[in-house]
Amino acid sequence: MTAALEQTCKKLKSDTPEARKHVADRLIECAKSGRRSMAHLIEAGEQALVQLEVSRPSSRWWRRVIGN
Repeated sequence: MTAALEQTCKKLKSDTPEARKHVADRLIECAKSGRRSMAHLIEAGEQALVQLEVSRPSSRWWRRVIGN
């Protein structure tokens, strides 16, 4: 699980403790569900990365909101 966490976190744009915790939580959920292979854990980690990107508004989005 540690290897999957490290491999996934290498892809983080901003490697913060909060982001790592989010990824780690998704890996734990994956493992608890019985999906414990490296492939499954990395897949869960990559899905966690997508969730992080979706929850973080892009600068373009913010510019549209403020009208710049």
